[in-house]
Amino acid sequence: MNKKDKYNYLAKNTMIFTISSFGSKILTFLLVPLYTSVLSTADYGTADLITTTSNLLIYVFTLNIADSVLRFAIDKKSNQEDILAYGCKIFLVGSLLFAVIVSGASAFHLVNWDDSCYIFLVLTFMSTALNQILGNYLRAIDNISAVAVAGVLSTAVTIASNIVLLLVMRIGVYGYMISIILGSLISCVYSFIKINRSVRVIFNAKCSPTVKKKMVQYSVPLIFNGVAWWINNSIDKYFVTAIKGVAENGVYSVSYKIPTMLTVFQSIFSQAWNLSAIREFDKNDTDGFFSSAYDMYQTVLVTLCTGLIIINIPLAKFLFAKDFFVAWRCSSILVLSLVFNALSGFIGSIFSAVKNSKIFAVSTVSAACVNMVLNAVLIPQYGAEGAAVATTISFFIIWLIRLVCARRIIKWKISLKRDILTYLLLVVQLVLEKMPGHMYIAQAGIVICILLLYRKKYESVIGIVINKLRRKG
Repeated sequence: MNKKDKYNYLAKNTMIFTISSFGSKILTFLLVPLYTSVLSTADYGTADLITTTSNLLIYVFTLNIADSVLRFAIDKKSNQEDILAYGCKIFLVGSLLFAVIVSGASAFHLVNWDDSCYIFLVLTFMSTALNQILGNYLRAIDNISAVAVAGVLSTAVTIASNIVLLLVMRIGVYGYMISIILGSLISCVYSFIKINRSVRVIFNAKCSPTVKKKMVQYSVPLIFNGVAWWINNSIDKYFVTAIKGVAENGVYSVSYKIPTMLTVFQSIFSQAWNLSAIREFDKNDTDGFFSSAYDMYQTVLVTLCTGLIIINIPLAKFLFAKDFFVAWRCSSILVLSLVFNALSGFIGSIFSAVKNSKIFAVSTVSAACVNMVLNAVLIPQYGAEGAAVATTISFFIIWLIRLVCARRIIKWKISLKRDILTYLLLVVQLVLEKMPGHMYIAQAGIVICILLLYRKKYESVIGIVINKLRRKG
């Protein structure tokens, strides 16, 4: 595939994921005022702990098999149905084991939850894990439109049920959890339909012992990566809850909603890029495809980051109810963390392409250790804000380690000096935001400096757009 075709494939998939994700993410984002007005900080904190715990345990009890399904089913020489069948069997065994363990935890009241919370934990685990496997399989067989529709359906059901259960029936946090589960389940049902195979056929498929071994060998290091990634993303919430209380965690959890605007772009592009990276990997980057894609991704990320920081407080006033407004202090810091999170994911696709899952674990485990130490040191004094700083530093470490390792695998050219200078400017902007009056004029100066650093990239993009419009004219 030539360079033009590579870009067309990436652009096509990005557009499809944009259609499915952008609207749904924005609608979910706009529901934040509903959540913060109907739910208490404690309720929101509890619900967040349930979903966060579920996300962690998926890595462990399913052996992170969803990533193996994507990587091995994408190989045309593999029997794709066998790959899916093995992934589903791992899911069933893992879900059964998980349900038994959670039942024991509920019987002995290991966590101060009522029985319904344990039920929600199991249901969230099962619906999310199966949705991941089916979604990755559809991506592997290049049925991207089905993934997009599944995402739209999931969001529509989640939003509709939230409105009914929270506003009409007023069942509070239980309604919130039921909505999340229903959204995942409808996505699973649609995905099964689009796979166009009966459950019986899928589970009767035979996966060769060799393929099973390779899939497990690939996925097991990703368990450590997944757990460590979860630690970097989520352990701070447990530290905050333990040290400052569940209400403070509710505030901290809400602070992630503004960074979600950056996550929208990240999730859209990363889904498309992962497919392109695996299919088009070239260790010499002969046509500069990987280099230019990274540079463009970096440009968009830092532009969105500096823009979100400067409008962070006005957004918080609009989105967050009174008790949650203080979350603005964490939101801007977490926006920067997502820049490193996104870039780390981009680089990680290179390791997926060469089936080297060990580097994932090395980078994330190293950062997770640092993260836990920083949480223990910073949260007692700075609360949720300290947790946000710890998260940002840990993702910076992941990005740095992966960047060093990736340059040993692929010969690509990136503007590292420019990028480091940009990150320093973003840190300065964060400091300015926390000062009296928020130093908006000085912040605007930072924004202008960043725009000037990337002016050549902006000019290049504008030139391409103008040329295309002229051709159409």
